[in-house]
Amino acid sequence: MNFTTFYFSGTGNTRWAVREFARIVGEKGHQAEQVSIDIQTSLTDVELRGMIAQADAIGFANPIYGGDIPPIMGAFISRVVGLVRPQKMAKSAYAINTYGYVNAFGPTEMQKLLAGSGLTLSAYVNIRLCNNVTSSKPLDRAKLAKRMVKDQKELERLVDCLMAGRKRIKGHGPQLLIGAMIRKKVPEAIAKFYQTLGVDGASCTRCMACVENCPTGSIRLTGNRFVFSSGCTACMRCYNFCPNGAITIDGVLTDPQKFPRYQGPEA
Repeated sequence: MNFTTFYFSGTGNTRWAVREFARIVGEKGHQAEQVSIDIQTSLTDVELRGMIAQADAIGFANPIYGGDIPPIMGAFISRVVGLVRPQKMAKSAYAINTYGYVNAFGPTEMQKLLAGSGLTLSAYVNIRLCNNVTSSKPLDRAKLAKRMVKDQKELERLVDCLMAGRKRIKGHGPQLLIGAMIRKKVPEAIAKFYQTLGVDGASCTRCMACVENCPTGSIRLTGNRFVFSSGCTACMRCYNFCPNGAITIDGVLTDPQKFPRYQGPEA
């Protein structure tokens, strides 16, 4: 079988999960392609249709932000649905969600996004790792390592079910009621998040890592000033991957020595 997973990863959780999924698929003698949907990827419609047509099952993998999927993934799924609907491609689809506290999005919301596309949601799994903002308390690496072991087992179960044609729909529960409430506020909060970001001039070395790593191209250097724009998807890459920890939130510069930035579960 051939699995193609389209993924968006903020600072590494989802990337790790997708790579583990691909590793397990490979060990079982099948093929798994991992495709980032960052702006740098710039897939054409023809390329995207070809990838979908060649796959036996397609996946969407992303972090959950406050009970919702990131805007960049929501827009991508809408694009996929628009492309496959006229083609009447009947495909099995799966969702891999990473989260730190609770996943309040749920399979029903994912099914709504795929409605009318010909894509049937056959698997929806939750991969708990950790929050990617460590400015409130240091990261507990021991706890993260234990979660990664559990996650690997969950991903193996996912692969086994997909290969056997069995459904594996996880994520139903009381947390979805909370998600329904917070999703009313999340879009507005994320849309305005770029307004909270800034750069500490004393710490910044103009290395341009924030500009180059932004998945939506929402950071630019204008003169001597970094400008954050509304395309921001609140992924925290700029904050976590700045070599000097110079990105501020609400004007606050968090000491990177006291609170090391999170750069993925494997860092």
